[in-house]
Amino acid sequence: MTISRCLACDGDRLEPVADLGVTPVLNGVMFDDRDAARAAALGRLDIAACQDCGHAMNVAFDPGLIDYDAEYDNSLHFSPTFQTYAEDLAARLVGTYDLRGGVVVEIGSGKGDFLESITRRTGGTGVGYDPSTMPDRQIPNVRLVSDYYRPGQDVETYDLLVCRHVLEHLEDPAAILRSLSAAAPATAIHYLEVPAAEFDFGPTGMWDFIYPHVSYFSAGSLAVLLRRCGFEVVAAGRSFSDQFLWVEARAGAAAPDAAVSDDAASHLQLLADFSTRHRELVRRWRDDVARDPARTAVWGAGSKGVSFLNAVDPAGTLTVVDLNPRKWQRYLPGSGHQVVAPEALPGERIRTVLVTNPAYRHEISGQLGQLGVPAEVVAV
Repeated sequence: MTISRCLACDGDRLEPVADLGVTPVLNGVMFDDRDAARAAALGRLDIAACQDCGHAMNVAFDPGLIDYDAEYDNSLHFSPTFQTYAEDLAARLVGTYDLRGGVVVEIGSGKGDFLESITRRTGGTGVGYDPSTMPDRQIPNVRLVSDYYRPGQDVETYDLLVCRHVLEHLEDPAAILRSLSAAAPATAIHYLEVPAAEFDFGPTGMWDFIYPHVSYFSAGSLAVLLRRCGFEVVAAGRSFSDQFLWVEARAGAAAPDAAVSDDAASHLQLLADFSTRHRELVRRWRDDVARDPARTAVWGAGSKGVSFLNAVDPAGTLTVVDLNPRKWQRYLPGSGHQVVAPEALPGERIRTVLVTNPAYRHEISGQLGQLGVPAEVVAV
């Protein structure tokens, strides 16, 4: 165990939840060579939970194994379903907080897709910080910084700060949040989004357990962390088929008794049998895939797809499809599956297409129909 205190409430009552074995360290990095992909660095997933606030963590996480750069690609914007979600989010934030003409800063901006969307609506400017930014990408009125944002670092005076799917990657999320709350403009809004642990540990989750995710936030543990770091929650909820947990917050006085989560007991109950459920599901899908691998494909080479494939098809026998052209003809870390374009799917041969994210099931069914592939779409 390398993490001994809760990353949300700083408590020390951590109890084991599940040892999920080893997994690729960087699931978003593709390889040009299958042997290199199968030799990708691995790290252990040993999940434990705080008995005070319910926060779950990979206590075996080693930050020294992580090195994000331009090769890291977790963009979801090639999906029309995700594009609609992101555009609707941008429109809501601009309208709710009257951001027209304002400045948007995004920490963890990836390739800059969301910044492009929201600044197009504000008519203002944006700044994004992310080491995986493509150096040659140009977005009107947006400056992309190919580096991390670090606690204590000065940022432009902003009207909105966006931090989506970053906090779960940090070995010390409190450090960056305290830094932001101490220097935040008084009227600025902060939009924070993370995977919802309620979904991940639930019956329709299961495949979002990846090495870069140090934390698995529940609604309660995220609220505890924010209050502890000096934020006042303005609004909160779930989105994207309940898979994402979001909070809108302003810097304000921290609650002195912020260490207890109202939902801790019920969330810990959800975690209690997760190890057994996960083990049984992996066994079931290994058996199913082994029956007819030549007629089965997996649609989606993102984090959930990589997690699923490394768990149930480590030999790399299944056909894998993705919409992201940057992944085509390249190989997934660990299992070594080669990713192909949808148009390369062997039509009549494929009878079953497995989908690791149920939010995309309808979209994928429609795309298969357009391709003339008469396959059954099954959410795993």
